[in-house]
Amino acid sequence: MTQALLRPLGLLLLATLAACSPAKHPIDQQLSQLRPVTIAALTGLDWPAGSLLCPLTPYQDSLPPGGGADGERVNAFLKRKQFKGEDGQWSLVIVKPSPAGDAGIEQLLFKQGGYDVINEGTLLKRAETVPANFRRQICVPVEHARVLVTRTPSDPRPMISFGTAD
Repeated sequence: MTQALLRPLGLLLLATLAACSPAKHPIDQQLSQLRPVTIAALTGLDWPAGSLLCPLTPYQDSLPPGGGADGERVNAFLKRKQFKGEDGQWSLVIVKPSPAGDAGIEQLLFKQGGYDVINEGTLLKRAETVPANFRRQICVPVEHARVLVTRTPSDPRPMISFGTAD
């Protein structure tokens, strides 16, 4: 085959692969576009006020102590699902205010892209810049949710932490 014939076939193959790839969730799209150092609100979320957003990092299969009754509810949910965090994947657990039990809990799984989601204070202390008005939280109410995008001096890869801002 000639090069003139291979080029259109290659373009057709790339277009087909792009059409078959799953669309990114709005949260993943927003986080992918943010650059350090930024505190940003999450927009376009359709969860009711009072819903909690609880991020889990790769390898994390439960929320740390201190999440209160909602944290215990999330951990019981994750245990029933036999969820095990994996390398290259982070998740976001959404706890809706009204329904009881597992009916009010949703878990979204994301491939780790061009950023790292962190939720440990020790990792955040290594960051280049953490604005004084940002408060990291284990679970944050959706209507007050903010994400901090920062990085460490030794790694240009953005780090994202969920919390609130004054």
